Amino acid sequence: MRKAVVFSMALLVASAGTALANEPQDPVAALMAVVDGIEGNSEASDYFDEVLLTSIYSASFAEVYRMAALGDQLLDLQGEMTGQDEVIVSQDPCEMKELKIVPRPAKDKVTPVDVYFDVSSCWGHDPHLDKPSLTAHVISENGRYVIDNFWNSDYDGGRLETSVKAKFAALAKRYVEDMLTSRFSAE
Repeated sequence: MRKAVVFSMALLVASAGTALANEPQDPVAALMAVVDGIEGNSEASDYFDEVLLTSIYSASFAEVYRMAALGDQLLDLQGEMTGQDEVIVSQDPCEMKELKIVPRPAKDKVTPVDVYFDVSSCWGHDPHLDKPSLTAHVISENGRYVIDNFWNSDYDGGRLETSVKAKFAALAKRYVEDMLTSRFSAE
């Protein structure tokens, strides 16, 4: 079963330019294929490469990410961004096991999609598969489902300030403020 899910995720990512996500979980499955890319399941090079920014994320999420990445580049922070893996939140993950992607009922045009997985049991840690490791808010945009935001912790009913999109927006704001002050000046 997992191989069939992984194969369909790979196909979705590989044909991202032309494929339309027909189910709310499809863009989340494509994102998780990148996590599992060690097995060659994804054409994308990372979670936020242009293939994915233009296919599985909302225009709003993509622009917020691009603003944060541009600030990082202009300040020569060498891709530091948040300093962690924003999807699996692990510096040295085990091989992914027990991947489960579960959409919940839509509310106000947003479908929460919960993702359960184990990337820690090889280190003797309990993966806590009783609660989602990641929750994405999926919306319909231009006739396809896309990820508009996601949480890798502190979901708390979708509080915006604890989301990954909010982290990127805060970075972009901080970078602009740094550029206005002494951290970024012409020499």
